[in-house]
Parts: sequence; structure tokens; C-alpha cells
Amino acid sequence: MTMAAKKERGRFSLRFNIGDPAQRAAIELLELQPPHSKSQYIANALVYYNAHFADDPQPLKMPAIDRTAIEAIVREIMRQERQAPGKSVQAEETSPSREKKIAPPPQEQAIELLEGATTDGVSEVDDMTRDLIASTMAAFRRNG
Repeated sequence: MTMAAKKERGRFSLRFNIGDPAQRAAIELLELQPPHSKSQYIANALVYYNAHFADDPQPLKMPAIDRTAIEAIVREIMRQERQAPGKSVQAEETSPSREKKIAPPPQEQAIELLEGATTDGVSEVDDMTRDLIASTMAAFRRNG
């Protein structure tokens, strides 16, 4: 099965996956661009990347966090909340140091994931994922 010819060469539609940290970082970078300059920004990035990193292996899709890891994170968050009941998750969410945080490039994320693996097979999770789980738990508590 072959792909149909494009109607207009040079015209593309992209939909990013906000759940993927690398794609979320791309979204944040593109949102910083002035109007009508995103295509030039993407073109410059692609040409630069290809010129400097064409021989590097491309990162695979970010691995999903398994259920065991999520359960461990939830237990850890609950334990921390019991030990320090005065410190709320909301205060951490609105912290100015975390507000404009942009994820590292995909290569660094892949390396961090590989380096974060522990000996028992459960990988450690980055702060962004921990914060997401903590804020989800806080939302359930507020609405439940």
C-alpha cells in the first residue's frame, strides 16, 4: 500500500502528544515563538539537528511507567504527606522555580532513564512525573 501524493508540497500538520516529555518540551518551545515563525524555527532546528546529530541513534519512544512504579510513587507521596502534613502539594505546584520548567532534550531524557534504572528492575521516576502524580492525587482529594 502506497501513500497518496501530497496535495501541497511543504504543507504539514503536526499533533504533539502532551503526555510525552520530549514532545511536551517541543510544545513549550514552539509556544514561545512569535506568530508566523514556527515553521522557520522548526526548519532551522531540523537542519541543525541533521547536520550535527545525523549519525547519532534516534531515541525510541519514551517507555511507559509500569503499574508497580506508579504504586510505589503513590505510596511514597502518601508517606511524605503523613510525615509533613503542613506542607501541601498545592504549594509545590505553584512554586515559581517549577512554573517554566522545560524538559531536557530527548537524548538526555533517554540517558537519564537508562541511568535511573535500579538493580531490582524498577526505574526511578523524574520529578515532573512525581509532581504530576502528586497533583492528580491532590485533585482527587479536593473533588472527592
